[in-house]
Amino acid sequence: MSGANVTNLEALERFRSSLVLFLERANLVLDEVSEEVKRTRIWLQTEQRLKLGQEMKRRERELEMLEQELFTARLSDLAQKKTGAQMQVNQKRRELRELEDTLRKVAGWLRNFDSTVETEAKKAEKLRHHLDTDMTRAVTFLNEAIRQLGAYTSRGEL
Repeated sequence: MSGANVTNLEALERFRSSLVLFLERANLVLDEVSEEVKRTRIWLQTEQRLKLGQEMKRRERELEMLEQELFTARLSDLAQKKTGAQMQVNQKRRELRELEDTLRKVAGWLRNFDSTVETEAKKAEKLRHHLDTDMTRAVTFLNEAIRQLGAYTSRGEL
């Protein structure tokens, strides 16, 4: 009966080590993806809404002041001042409309967050499950194979 010719276990050990390093790095990346999804949701729900709400109030106050100036200019009947004030009021109204559009977009992003971002995040979690189960089994298999082949070669050398 002829035996197997096991000459070098180092290649198998290097492969196992590389696989373990890959699994560690992949898990770090998947952790980062998961945290980024959470941060994005929080940013949309709180930070962005708060910031845009404050900006909206500030611009509304500015618009009120400009409308008062326009009213004063109309009363004083200064054509040049009235034209400049009207342009500023129109500009501020445009800015407010743009801000309202941005608020609607943020609300839309929040509404669609689960169907878009979370769907993709679930794919990353499936990958994590695959790495945690199948690849962990692969590392265990390689450990056992290295152990058995090591025992086999040490018996053959005796």
